[in-house]
Amino acid sequence: MIERLNNAPLGQQLATFTAGLCLAVSLALVALGSISSKHLQRQQQAEFGNALAHQIARRISTSLETGDLLSVSASLQRFVETSSAARVAIFDVEGKALGQAGDAAGQNLFEYRAPLRIESDIAGEVVITVNTDSASAAHLRFVLSLLGLAILLSLTLYGVGLHLGKRVGARVSSLSKQIALEGQGPTPPNTNELDLLARRVDDLPMELLRTNSEPVASDENYRTTAVLYLQLDSLMAYVDTLDEQSLHRYTDRLHQVVYASAGFYGGEIQVTRQFALAVYFSGRGNAGSAPFRAASCAWLIHAVAAELEKHMPLSLNISIAASLSELGVGDHKDIYPGLYMQSTLDELQQVCASKPQKFCCHRRCVKILTLRAAFSSRQLRSWTTRWWKGLLGLMTICSSGSYNSF
Repeated sequence: MIERLNNAPLGQQLATFTAGLCLAVSLALVALGSISSKHLQRQQQAEFGNALAHQIARRISTSLETGDLLSVSASLQRFVETSSAARVAIFDVEGKALGQAGDAAGQNLFEYRAPLRIESDIAGEVVITVNTDSASAAHLRFVLSLLGLAILLSLTLYGVGLHLGKRVGARVSSLSKQIALEGQGPTPPNTNELDLLARRVDDLPMELLRTNSEPVASDENYRTTAVLYLQLDSLMAYVDTLDEQSLHRYTDRLHQVVYASAGFYGGEIQVTRQFALAVYFSGRGNAGSAPFRAASCAWLIHAVAAELEKHMPLSLNISIAASLSELGVGDHKDIYPGLYMQSTLDELQQVCASKPQKFCCHRRCVKILTLRAAFSSRQLRSWTTRWWKGLLGLMTICSSGSYNSF
């Protein structure tokens, strides 16, 4: 049954779900109403029966006091005829019947009791039997009417849900037809529209339809960047002459020098050519502007390399050039800045190929460095102190290694 409903059309599923949900809620409300009405009915019957018992007890107490049992019997008979009590009986304190009127017959009989008092003494007890068959029948009719109303409401919602489900199913079927591929057979009858749509979507070549979302350009890739180009001249000569282990130690020493210098001035290292590195400086850091940090880093690398050569059997010849680029380095999300940067790197490579003696600064970087050179004497002393601290730190790091291992 459940599997059949799962494979049924969308309209039938929606109609069955709405009708079933409505019927469940309606039955819960009917059950709640039946219990509450039955409880209220019993409470009212108990109050009514107790009131009748006290009424007949007061009525016959005077006749019972005088011992007029004939008057008591007549009062009981009149009470049965004029009230809804089916039977009324009087018992003394020992439980012996003193009088009775009426006959109780039925399935729903309830007894209610009240004491017989003569002045302040209890002389007996009045027992009234009430037949509630008519009240139970009325309660049953009430519950059945509520059940009928719940069923009618569920059927109404089934029709409304079936209509709406057919409309939704028709729209889903039209979408399935629009994405259907050529060569697919006709749609079988009584097929669930959502299952059919899922099968049609699975048949589509989603790998060809999916497109990568456009990358979001980062602001860091579109701001002016100072480029420090380092051409490792000595490494070109040592590649063919040193063994692998010695070459590895030599490149590690070069990396220590460049990495520490770039980190001191907040630069980012990248390998751009086979025997060349580039250090990029962007933004304004604690050590000054990007062009100033690039120039300071170049002088620091040159000074450390010259000091290390005194303790090494190998040379550390590095041609250094610097320039400015209007864009940054770029990343995997945006390759345009990286492509634009290649022209700057080509210019710096040509400058280094001309074998500058120490450090060559491109004309764009020279102009900015000239404009940034207006420091106060206190600022100049601060930058000088930082430069010497960086130089001493690099010499300490690099001197901790073994230089005679080459």
